[in-house]
Amino acid sequence: MHYSKACFLILITFSFFGLNLNAQAVEDYTRLKEKYPNAKVVCTEQAAEVSLKLEKGEPKVYYTTREEFFYLDDNNSGYTKRSIHFSGFYALVSYKAILYSPNGKNYKKEEIKDFKVNDFVNNNIFHDDSKELSFRFPLIEKGAKTVIETTYEIKDLHMMPKFSVSPFFDFDHVSFKVNHPSSFAIAMDTFRLHLINFNFQSVQKGNNTSLSWEGSSAKRLEFEGDGPESEYLSTQIHVRIKSYEGKQGKVNVLGNLDDLYRWNCNFLKETFEPAEKYKSLSDSIVKNETDTLKKVAAIFSWVQTNIRYIALEAGYAGLIPAKASMVLQERYGDCKGMSNMLYNLLRSQHIPAHLVWIGSRSLPYKYTELPTPNTDNHMICAVKHQGKFIFLDATSNNLPFGMPSGFIQGKEAMIGLEDCEHYAIETVPEVEPSQNLTLDSCYIKLKGKSISGSGKVTLTGYKRVNFIDRMSERNYNFLLKQCRGYLLKGSNRFTIDTVWLEHLEEKNKPLFIHYKFSLPEYAVVADNELFINLNLEKVGSPSKIDAKRNVPLEYNYKRRNEYVVCLELEPQWQVTYTPKNVSWEKESFKYEVQYQKQQNLLIRRELQQESTLMLYPNQFSIYNTMVEAIQKSYAEQTIIKQ
Repeated sequence: MHYSKACFLILITFSFFGLNLNAQAVEDYTRLKEKYPNAKVVCTEQAAEVSLKLEKGEPKVYYTTREEFFYLDDNNSGYTKRSIHFSGFYALVSYKAILYSPNGKNYKKEEIKDFKVNDFVNNNIFHDDSKELSFRFPLIEKGAKTVIETTYEIKDLHMMPKFSVSPFFDFDHVSFKVNHPSSFAIAMDTFRLHLINFNFQSVQKGNNTSLSWEGSSAKRLEFEGDGPESEYLSTQIHVRIKSYEGKQGKVNVLGNLDDLYRWNCNFLKETFEPAEKYKSLSDSIVKNETDTLKKVAAIFSWVQTNIRYIALEAGYAGLIPAKASMVLQERYGDCKGMSNMLYNLLRSQHIPAHLVWIGSRSLPYKYTELPTPNTDNHMICAVKHQGKFIFLDATSNNLPFGMPSGFIQGKEAMIGLEDCEHYAIETVPEVEPSQNLTLDSCYIKLKGKSISGSGKVTLTGYKRVNFIDRMSERNYNFLLKQCRGYLLKGSNRFTIDTVWLEHLEEKNKPLFIHYKFSLPEYAVVADNELFINLNLEKVGSPSKIDAKRNVPLEYNYKRRNEYVVCLELEPQWQVTYTPKNVSWEKESFKYEVQYQKQQNLLIRRELQQESTLMLYPNQFSIYNTMVEAIQKSYAEQTIIKQ
């Protein structure tokens, strides 16, 4: 990921209007405790300032930040270890970190001197030469405050910072300022400004303009681990330089999508190779195949299998794909290198292929609303078939051909066409629930109170991918352990007697899990009646969403679950009661249960379907209504007279 898109942007949070350092420490604590009675930490200042200048006709960008935290609790160990990030794009000019500890009526000042430079490692897709200055604050007491100040020089005008206010903190004061001369044409792309009580001012003095936003945040949100990234919820202001007048005249930077595409495409010139040099390799992959789509599938599968994904990039290499020849030689590459390998192999077979820039779902932006490098953090390949693009992401080696990786569903893609002037913006489709299927069908017999049975699970789409991805070991004991959690039925007494897989290596076919199991002491016998709950999946019953939750719930993919249980009936048994059938459907959710008697079988069929990638707070009540229907159905017993 570009540096400005990842670690550094988390830190852009600061203001220049802090607490008066000469004020009484007790008064500061009293005021903040009264204003934020439930907070343990308050960000009393969050501010940033961007200054654009022309120095000898050359553009310069300086960026300063200030952060001040006030601590209302004794347990602050989680805030002692801190860091300041920088990179080749963000050159660190100056920095300081200060601890103010309460000392009677005033504060005792302690400036941090011990900083260590480390490589910054993260889990994002693009990497660059990010570094961090790590340091520690001493013991942070209740009533103390910490201050971190930084100044950067931005080395690339395309890589401008964003000002972001986290929704998970209380901010007593927020400030953002942009200063620029008339020689710069800029745009301010904003998101969710209504969450901050901002006072906006634009002041012009001579040829210079100063834009400022100042205010305080609304009530903070509670962090939820299964919610979307904070970028979906935070207030943001993105500075975008459209153009400037330098010593060479007008220079376009990021005025629109055309400028962004030309800038992205420019990095491909260094990686160009004649596709013909890969002809012999691609011939060996496709063999005698004549169908174009089957050729694409074979080449895609070869790259998935033979090129290992690894992200190791620095500086502008985080933007430039590695040459396909290097990827082939090393047998590994990042997303750009793997896409370039795929691109060249396809072109060597005279198949029109396209390199594609795209943002993962961790980024909420669209190219059509934010034409900057902040919008993307990933690269894939695409081919057009019957008028539609097929998106190829070889970084997931278990992904079926024709299916986009789960983390780019619904995202806008910038597809490079024939040259650096033409491109297309297309939205990656969201995979429908029926393609992400779990179908678990089992046949059971009762002996006394205990169940023995056999079954088959069918997994398709992302369900299949996730199951295979979790198989870090390919041995029977590991499979048995993984399948027990996946197949668990009835109660914790559930035991798998044997299990085996079908189509494990054939990623474009459904995965079949065949199993035999036993479940002792499951049914209840009273007098001459037998009570049995044929919903064997009740151990995985969904839970209601807390009504107090104010953060959306994010799903990795849409899904469909089907469960079929066939109970063999003895000739002398008489089914005297079966639960009522249930049919419930509203908005993005569907739930059905059906009972049916066929000859000597009593069959229970269940369907659960979720057709959304994001569930918002105003939909929680609908979801909870469905959960109530499921839980009520799950409690129902079938009664058999023996």
